[in-house]
Amino acid sequence: MASRSRLWAKAFRPARTLRRWTANVRRPAVVSTLLLSLTGYGIGPHVQPECDPPTVASSAARAAKTLADASPGDQARMDATLGAAGPAARPYLLQALAAGHSADDIVTFARLIRGKKPEWLRRHLSLIDPDGPGWVAYRFSPVQQTDNTSCGSMTILMARAMTDPLYALYLTTGDSTDRSDASAEQFQARLTAEEHRIHDATNRFWPQRLGSTPAGVSTELNRHADALGTRYKSRLVTGTGGKPALGAAVEAADSGQPVPVLIGDWIPRHYILLIGREGSDLLFYEPGYATVDRISAQNFLDGKIDVIGFHHVYAVITPTR
Repeated sequence: MASRSRLWAKAFRPARTLRRWTANVRRPAVVSTLLLSLTGYGIGPHVQPECDPPTVASSAARAAKTLADASPGDQARMDATLGAAGPAARPYLLQALAAGHSADDIVTFARLIRGKKPEWLRRHLSLIDPDGPGWVAYRFSPVQQTDNTSCGSMTILMARAMTDPLYALYLTTGDSTDRSDASAEQFQARLTAEEHRIHDATNRFWPQRLGSTPAGVSTELNRHADALGTRYKSRLVTGTGGKPALGAAVEAADSGQPVPVLIGDWIPRHYILLIGREGSDLLFYEPGYATVDRISAQNFLDGKIDVIGFHHVYAVITPTR
C-alpha cells in the first residue's frame, strides 16, 4: 500500500471536481436600520479536466491532524479506505477528513460514493463550481433562497456545502443509495428545510422578518468551525475599520475561504458570499438568483460595488485565522 504521505499528495493533485463553487440569486432580505446598531454596530457610510482547490495546503494539514489524533485502529481503517478509493473519490474523502469527520463517517462516505464517476461526484458533492460565472443548480433545480429574508441562511448553507462533502451529499441525496431520494424535488425539500432550520438558529432573539444579523451569521458559522477550518467574526465596514475589514475579506476569498458579505443601499438589505477569485475579479454566490458572478477585487477593496442594485458594503464575516 502507498504511504500515507503519498496518498495525500496524490489525492490533492489539481482536481476540477474540488474547485470552489459559487452562485448568485436575487431576492433582497429586508433588514432594518436597527440591524447593526442593536448588535453593536453603527450604521455609517460604506466605507474563492481538474482544478486545484485554493485551500489544498490547509485542507491537507487538517486532514493529517484528524488522522494523527485518531486511535491506531481508526488510523488503519482510514488509511485502508483512502488506499482503496479511486483517484476521483479520494480528494473528497480527504476533504471529509479535513472537515473533522470520524473514521465511521469516512468509511460510510467512501461506501456511498464508491464506483461513482467524476461527473456524479461533482454534481452531488460540489453545489458550486467556481470556474467562473454561471447558474447554480442541482438537476436544474436552483440553489436559491426561498423568501426575502433568508439570504443570510443560504450563504451559511453554501459555505458549509463548499467545505464539507458529507453535508453536500446529504442535501443532494439524503445520504441514501435510493436514486429517487436524489431527485430535484427531494433536493429542494431538504434545501428548504435546512434553510429554515438555519434561519431559526440565527434569529433566536431577532425578528426573522428582518433577516439575519452579522452576529447571528458568525455564530452559526462557528458552530461548524471544524468543517470550515476556522472560526468567523463579523466586522463593520465603516470608518477606520473599513479598509482592513475589506482587505481581510479579499484575503480569505483568495485562499478559498467563503466570506458572507452584507450589502445594501441606505440600509443593509442582502447577503452575498465571496467564494474565490478569477484573475482581477472576486467570485461571489448571490442567493437571490442562484448564480455566480464577478466583482472587481480593487473596486471591492475601495468600497465600491454594484450588485443587484446595491452599492454599499455594511459588514463582512471573515475568518479569524
